[in-house]
Amino acid sequence: MAKAKETADIPQAKILRVFQLIGLLKSGGRTVNQLAQQLDANARTIYRYFKLLEELGFMIDQDFHGKFFIHREEGENPEDRFSLEEVTMMRQLLQSGASGHPLQEAMLRKLSFHSEARDLPEQFLKMRVAKLFRTINEAIEGKKQILLKSYHSANSQEINDRLVEPFQFGEGFQSVLALDTKDKQSKYFKLERIGEVVVLDKPYKFEALHQKNATDMFGLSGRKQIWVSMRLSLKACMLLREEFPLSVKYIEKDNESEGKSYLFNGPVLHFKGIGRFVMGLADEITISSPPEFKQYIKDIIKQQKLI
Repeated sequence: MAKAKETADIPQAKILRVFQLIGLLKSGGRTVNQLAQQLDANARTIYRYFKLLEELGFMIDQDFHGKFFIHREEGENPEDRFSLEEVTMMRQLLQSGASGHPLQEAMLRKLSFHSEARDLPEQFLKMRVAKLFRTINEAIEGKKQILLKSYHSANSQEINDRLVEPFQFGEGFQSVLALDTKDKQSKYFKLERIGEVVVLDKPYKFEALHQKNATDMFGLSGRKQIWVSMRLSLKACMLLREEFPLSVKYIEKDNESEGKSYLFNGPVLHFKGIGRFVMGLADEITISSPPEFKQYIKDIIKQQKLI
């Protein structure tokens, strides 16, 4: 019985350690050895956690002294929040010593809001999407039909099940291109709008109707590949990495700016996708090339002024 409980506690311990690592990286730079010592782990485990955090969308950087840290949002101060350990301790004290007190429930709710626990839903959402991706990818490799349970359509605002044949990912792996077996049309389905994926023991039936589209990292298709170069602020860099994960390999530090800005140089198939991103962060991005993209943005700004 004791052995079963010990096994059940292992995943929870690992999850807690990952969130402890997030707190340490956000509170200041630390070397791998320092992190390993504080988390009672080895260097190999720390590097494995680094990879996991980057897959979840965190931006881990290293300073000139070899210390690793996570970039914080503007105005964010980790000291303003309780740590998970502090919340756990205070929760236990409230539950045992303030049982029946009229303020107990409200205080427990506020503890969760003003702590690291506030970030948990977003991270678990990313982990859920990653799990859906792996399941769908297995179906694509096996050429199997899948059932998208409780899919929320943004167009019809309806929630229903879809029997589809997935065959290609797009939009930074945040959606899947699949043939809807009902109307025999190839469509993009957002992973975050899928309730559950069920892989059926049924092979593709309409593979001849699969219409594959070459898309860029922004989810747009086109005939000609165009390389775009831009200088990004830290804020723009973090948002680009988070919203369009495929862009990561095209981003590097601008060494001449002492780490205050980043350089993006990557291929696109249409200016519309990257243009939407640039327009949303116009004050945080400077376009270097090509001239056609600069003109594209100028034309959009001109049209907006005329409206």
